[in-house]
Amino acid sequence: MRKTKATLIYLDNGDMVLTKKEYHDWREIQNEWEHYQANLMPLACENIIDFFEMDFKEEENWPFSKDELIQFFAGEAEMIYSTN
Repeated sequence: MRKTKATLIYLDNGDMVLTKKEYHDWREIQNEWEHYQANLMPLACENIIDFFEMDFKEEENWPFSKDELIQFFAGEAEMIYSTN
């Protein structure tokens, strides 16, 4: 069974998108998202949690909570969005 992965997209207005949509490269993401700034390669849930722990430290500073991430990866939603 293939593990679900998602791409974290940074937007230049400070918002973030986490999407299960598969992209071929960053240019494809840039073409889809008007305020595209950067992205991480597709990662599994535990890898994103590890990244947030290292980058944002305390969970209260994360763009998405651990519970939101777990529910997103287990659920049917294709995207979640965090506003700055």
